[in-house]
Formats: sequence, C-alpha cells, structure tokens
Amino acid sequence: MLENLLHQEIKEKGPLSQSRFMELALYHPTHGYYGAQETVGQDFTTSPEISQVFGELIGAWAIDYYEKLGQPPKLSLVELGPGKGTMMADFLRMAKVSPSFAQALNIYMVEINPLLKSIQQSTIPHSLNYVEKFEQIPENDSPIIIIANEFFDVLPTNCYVRKENVLYEKCIDLQDDQLCFTLIRRIENKGPDQTWEESPGTLRLMKEISTRLLKQKGAFLCIDYGYEEGSGDSLQALFKREPSQPLSHIGKSDLTCHINFGRLREISLLHHLGVKGPLPQGRFLKNMGFGLRMEMLKHKNPSQKESLEIGATRLTHPQQMGALFKVMAVFSPASLLPIGFEE
Repeated sequence: MLENLLHQEIKEKGPLSQSRFMELALYHPTHGYYGAQETVGQDFTTSPEISQVFGELIGAWAIDYYEKLGQPPKLSLVELGPGKGTMMADFLRMAKVSPSFAQALNIYMVEINPLLKSIQQSTIPHSLNYVEKFEQIPENDSPIIIIANEFFDVLPTNCYVRKENVLYEKCIDLQDDQLCFTLIRRIENKGPDQTWEESPGTLRLMKEISTRLLKQKGAFLCIDYGYEEGSGDSLQALFKREPSQPLSHIGKSDLTCHINFGRLREISLLHHLGVKGPLPQGRFLKNMGFGLRMEMLKHKNPSQKESLEIGATRLTHPQQMGALFKVMAVFSPASLLPIGFEE
C-alpha cells in the first residue's frame, strides 16, 4: 500500500527527496514503520533493553543535574521516543534514591505509536503525559531535563552530492515502474567533490530544545550513533534484524541515518548553551560508575553473571556499541557542568 502511495506521489510531483521518502516510510499514520506497529525489539535492540544499568545511570546523571540546579520543587522530564519504556522504568527505580527528585518529576513522553504507548503505561510506574511533538510540551518556570536515546537517527535526512562543481540531490524516482535512487541536478556549486547529509527535522528540533533550555534552564542528553565531522551517505535499513535495501520492505523496515553531532553542537553554542561531548558511550558509562554497578548486580545475581557480562561488553566495548554510540550533553546555565564527561 505504501509503495503505491510513493508511486502516485512521484507521478504527480516528480522525484521525491530522501527526507520525504523517509517521512512516509517511517511516519505515515497507518502504513509507516513507526506509525502503526510495535517496532522496538522487532528489528533492533536498544541499550536499555541490553542492561538495566544503562537506564539507572541515566537516572543518576539526571539526579546529579537536578541537585546542581538547586533541587527545584518541580522538574519537567522529557523522553524523546521512549520505545517500550524500559529506560524510563530503570530511570525511575534509580530516582527513588532521591525522594525530592522523584516527587518533583512531571514526565512527558514524546511518542506517536499507540501500541508503544500502551506498553509504556504498563511498564512505567508513574503518571505520564503524552505529546507527539516536543514543541507541544507546555512551557513553565520549572527546569527541564530531556533524554534522547536513538531518536535523532530516525529523523528524515536529505543527501547531496557535489561533482565537478555541480550540486545533485539524491532522490527516489521510478524506472520501469520500479522505485530507484537517482541523482537530480540542482545548481552549480563550486567546491570539492563531496557527499553529505542534512536533516531539516534534526536542526529544527535542536533549535527548539536549545530555546527551551535557555528559557527554563536544565539539560539535554543525546545518545546516538553519528559523527562530529564527516560526510557520506549513511542511509541504512533493517528488516527482521538483518541489513536490507532501503527501497525494499517499505513501511516494514527501519530506516536510519548517522547524526551530525557537530551540527548539534554548533546550534547549541549559537544559543550560548554549555556543551560537553560527544564522548564514546563506553567512556561515558564507565565515568558514571558502570563497572561498580555491574559488579553489584553480579554479586546479587550470581546465576546471571554470564548474561550480565555479555550485556556489559556489548554496551561498552569499543568494537561494539561502546565506540559506535556517542553521548553529548547540552545544558543551561553554561557554567553548570554535568557529570560523566571526564576525558
């Protein structure tokens, strides 16, 4: 069905930008990957699903920043794309060590998937407020803490190619009535031959987050795979946990692109916010006491020692998620430094 819609739009309007293709494939309300099905765990496994320690340490990070803010009586806590709610459940278990923190929380979940909302409500022992977009979260005088784990990588992204001083855009077109990628000539553009990506949605959301942090104070923790400086075409697809072609299984496969942490940093600094990172996920978790917490769990659950160690390796080893994933914090006031970013 979704493929038919793409065919129709191309025939009516011409080749689709990559971002428009991703928007329809991922977020179409009835046929998109995130619009109508339970997806987390179907094609990929996120860090919170691997070990409870991940969410617990994010909770510890937030408690520390709450204390640095002077323990305000009210605090907005936002999770972008909360999946099955596993991280928030682990986060709130850690929150119990600070009763004033737990009491201050007003939790907002940015989620569009109705099935995942139902799972989250049964998983998370706390009242939740739901919005579909970050900008729908009410502004107030209370500080705000925002968590995004593997969220920005699924925002629609365009891809551009410069060859011999001509700019081309990677688009989706029809050839012999089949969807295909093609390069559409745009304008003359002097510069070296290069391929790069731009995500309008990412830039727009980062500006909204930065503006909100300036108004309310607080911190934003972004965890994802990406680069500080780089170029290339990073669009990839997963179908039934296996790499797939992006134009196959449309609406049934997950599409992602690496995120540009350098652009996120640039926007934050333009808003005069503090920035730390990006730091490799393995380093951040170790700085937060991952090893000590893992030893405690192994001591309490000796029968699970092997599975705990497998999860720990997966999250922190440089050849697994430890280096591929990166962590960046943006915060206001810029002088109020968060923990976990020691080199």
